[in-house]
Amino acid sequence: MEGCTLPRTLMIVGAGAEQVPAYIAAKKRGLMVVGTDLNPNAPGFAYADHRILVSTRDADATETEAVKFCRTTPIHGVMTIANDVPYTVARVANAIGLPSISLDAAKCVTDKQLMKERFKENEVACPWFSEVESLDSLRKHFDAKPSQSFVLKPVDGRGARGVLLINDEIDLEWAFTDSKRWGDCGRLILEEFIQGLQLSTESFIHQGECYTAAIAERNYSRLEQFAPNIIEDGGTIPALLSADLKSKINNLILQGARALGIHDGIVKGDIVVDGNGEPLIIELAARLSGGWFATHQIPAATGIDLVDAVITFSLGEKIDVKSLLPSKDRATAIRYWFPPSGRIRNISGEADLKKSPGLLAFGFFRNVGDIQPEIKTHPDRFGYVIVEGGNRDEVISRANIALACIKLEVHS
Repeated sequence: MEGCTLPRTLMIVGAGAEQVPAYIAAKKRGLMVVGTDLNPNAPGFAYADHRILVSTRDADATETEAVKFCRTTPIHGVMTIANDVPYTVARVANAIGLPSISLDAAKCVTDKQLMKERFKENEVACPWFSEVESLDSLRKHFDAKPSQSFVLKPVDGRGARGVLLINDEIDLEWAFTDSKRWGDCGRLILEEFIQGLQLSTESFIHQGECYTAAIAERNYSRLEQFAPNIIEDGGTIPALLSADLKSKINNLILQGARALGIHDGIVKGDIVVDGNGEPLIIELAARLSGGWFATHQIPAATGIDLVDAVITFSLGEKIDVKSLLPSKDRATAIRYWFPPSGRIRNISGEADLKKSPGLLAFGFFRNVGDIQPEIKTHPDRFGYVIVEGGNRDEVISRANIALACIKLEVHS
């Protein structure tokens, strides 16, 4: 019909449960949504106008399908969320001519070795690291620093898969083999383990400035329980930080982003504060974080909608700086359930959970009859609960109340 304007089109790479909020946000903006995922039953597809069945990690195939789609319908933006595929996003954007980080930057954030080398070249503070090419090279590092603890992980790992906290008491041959099997490329990196406050950050780089929406204190209270696997039990906003330390972290993230060639867009950070009170970058990711950090925790605690900001950036539209500044000062916490391994026979207490104070969201990853695996990676956790409140103490208390509501009967 004459005078009818077609809606702009946004491609979202990934259609899993954690990508659903982006689909909903895009539809609220009146956008046409193209979703991509290898799973034809992925939940995000329920909100998509078009779907492309392709692996999110297959950059070649995704680019080919996106270009093919554009022959009949233009794509105006491409993004992802809670999905470590910035290279796939950058490939699509580069092929079609859309806003994105460069292909070089995308390669750096998906290869921890390349990332750390860029940090070192640009004097960005980060823990000591070295590529591990063989079991012998791993042993040599321990011979040189016998009392040191290290983190061993695949250079292309995700979701804590293959991430091991190791020392001279660990069977190094086992650690080398176990960590290596979780990566796609087979390369490993060894990093010095820094004992200190662990933080998650979510920042938006805009016109040379870094706007850090929130800093969460990561909860690693279960390190001994799951050692040598490193399993996080959620996080809490706000982290207890001085104004000076917050400023140092913000500046460090900007410095790290520039070292990787990221000058605009979202940057997720994993930060540790050392014994001298100085922040160091463990990793940076060029995507919105998973774990409902960007979609639930940050909006509840600060009022900042980073999902909307990333959509705006992806479409090449103007970012309102005011949207990157907090409009409220509240607290949130996320925690997980860690049942023993075995077949799940019964799950009770959901009605009580729904009535628990400050409940923001919860979810179970398995149902009655499913096998609960031994917990060695983040996907092995049973489920999560997110609460909100006025301050840290309140949300930590509320999270514990919510966790206690659920009773699991698991038969080994």
